[in-house]
Amino acid sequence: MTFSIASLPRTTWALFFAMACMCVLGLGDNIRGPLFPELLNFFSLSNANGSLSFAASSGAAFFGTTLSVFLLRRIHPDKLLSLSMFLMAAGLFAMGSAANFGLYLAGSVVFGLSMGTTPVAQNLMLTENVNPEVRTKALSGLHALYGFSSLIAPYLAAHSPQWFSASSVSALSSAMPVLKEWRSSFFITGFLCLLIFGVLMLVKAVPGFDYAAPEKDSSEIKNRNRKAMALMSMFFASYVAAEILVSTRLALYMRSYHNMNLEQSSLYVTYFFVFLLIGRMIFAFKKFDFHLRRQMNVSLFLSLIFLIAGMWVHPLFLTLTGLSMAPFYPLAIVYISEITGPQARKYLTFVMAVQSLVVISMHVGVGYITDAFGLFTAFGVGIILLLASLFGLNKHPDVVL
Repeated sequence: MTFSIASLPRTTWALFFAMACMCVLGLGDNIRGPLFPELLNFFSLSNANGSLSFAASSGAAFFGTTLSVFLLRRIHPDKLLSLSMFLMAAGLFAMGSAANFGLYLAGSVVFGLSMGTTPVAQNLMLTENVNPEVRTKALSGLHALYGFSSLIAPYLAAHSPQWFSASSVSALSSAMPVLKEWRSSFFITGFLCLLIFGVLMLVKAVPGFDYAAPEKDSSEIKNRNRKAMALMSMFFASYVAAEILVSTRLALYMRSYHNMNLEQSSLYVTYFFVFLLIGRMIFAFKKFDFHLRRQMNVSLFLSLIFLIAGMWVHPLFLTLTGLSMAPFYPLAIVYISEITGPQARKYLTFVMAVQSLVVISMHVGVGYITDAFGLFTAFGVGIILLLASLFGLNKHPDVVL
């Protein structure tokens, strides 16, 4: 039995809470990139060891995505979203208060679980409850909010210690000295997650959401679709890993090769997310007539050009990858939903699970490559990932429905 004080139509509920949760997901996910150099210094870590924090959260995200498949047979997507916000808050508070790197890793694991469950709940609620004619715009708007909160994240990471040092909150920061440190943004974001969790528990959707439909595929159809699922996972996961590589390592890259401080390097991360936001806002308001796959190919090809130019011409091109990458993720969600039809829930959860595995490999691999050969060489992994995404997108066979 649940307690509620208000209700909203199901589509309105899905849109509002998916977007609210996307904001805190973008903050929590992207304050870690600008703070990565501080993490290395505070706990005296190498790049490889520090990268374990990203790998741990990505590993937990894989488990969270996989777990979502089973949970959605027993709970509705709105309850999965509520659970996600609780886990996200717990993970952020744990990372913010960690006395050693082991405790920080434990917080990263809890946070990672929410990174796996939150996108599943959000994307399924929109793909299953929003009119197909506006689904692309809704998903682009949803992920534009990720860009918006990601844009705020570097500023929050760089300035939150100063806010807690102000005289107006001196009593609070005196009771919790950690609030004056580089980790203070974890506490701010964690509080926002708790606030959303409280509202989620008090407002219900009418009518309620549905359970996952039982699988009805024959073994023959499953076998014929195995290659399609594998190559869809390749283009989806490789793109996500490339985007995360740039966003999480850009600050360190600017500090390592261009001698920038925390605020200056965070500004470049801000540029990246400004372009990411602009690109997704364009697709939230404008529908392009040419085929989704062609739009996705253009996105990947331009991202490849900007990444190469950013490495060999000028680092500002690295920030422009935010603009070229912007439409790919929401377009990919719509594309997979359209070509898989009634099997969309199965395919989406699978590609998101594979995404987590690829991101784990990327974080660990980039950490070791950075220590052995330098971050410039590690950025070359992004080129390989984008090429893999292009291959998977253009070579996957049709799905048998």
